[in-house]
Amino acid sequence: MGYTMGGFSNQVYHSAWRELCEGMAAARSWDEVIEVHEAYLLSIQRQCFVVPDKLWALIASRINIILGLALDFYSIQQTLSSGGAVSAIKARCEMEVDRIEKQFDDCIAFLLRVLSFKLNVGHFPHLADLVTRINYNYFYMSDSGNLMIAPSSETVGLRMGKAFVGRTD
Repeated sequence: MGYTMGGFSNQVYHSAWRELCEGMAAARSWDEVIEVHEAYLLSIQRQCFVVPDKLWALIASRINIILGLALDFYSIQQTLSSGGAVSAIKARCEMEVDRIEKQFDDCIAFLLRVLSFKLNVGHFPHLADLVTRINYNYFYMSDSGNLMIAPSSETVGLRMGKAFVGRTD
C-alpha cells in the first residue's frame, strides 16, 4: 500500500500505522483497542486537514485557495499565450496577476505563521514537512521566523486564525 503512494501520503499512513501497531500491541482490553483505532483514524484525518476543527479547516481552506490561485494563474497564462496581445486583455490580465499575487502572499503568510506556531505547540511532524515544502530554502520566512514577504493586509481569516492558534486539537 505505502510503496505506490506519493511521499506525503506515504508519510501520513506510515506514522499513523506505526502508532496504531504500537497501540494495539499495548492494548489490554477491547475498549483500549477501540480507543487506539479511533486515535489512528483521527491522526490520519488531522494530517489530511479533514477534522471538524476550526483551525484545521482554516489551514485547509488556505491550501485550497492557493491551489485555486495556481489554476487562475495558469488560465491567465493561457489567455496571454493564445492571442491575448490586445491591450485591454493584457491590462485585465495584469490586474488579475496582481490580485493573485496579493492573495497568494496573504495565504502563504497565514500558513507559515500558523503552521510554525503549531510546530512550537505540539508534535506535528507532518506540519514541519509542509512548512519545509512551502518555505523551501527559506524563500518566504527566514530561519529565525521573520516573514520575507509583506502580506497585503491582515485579513479577517488571519485575525480569526490568531484566535484559534492556542488550541492544539
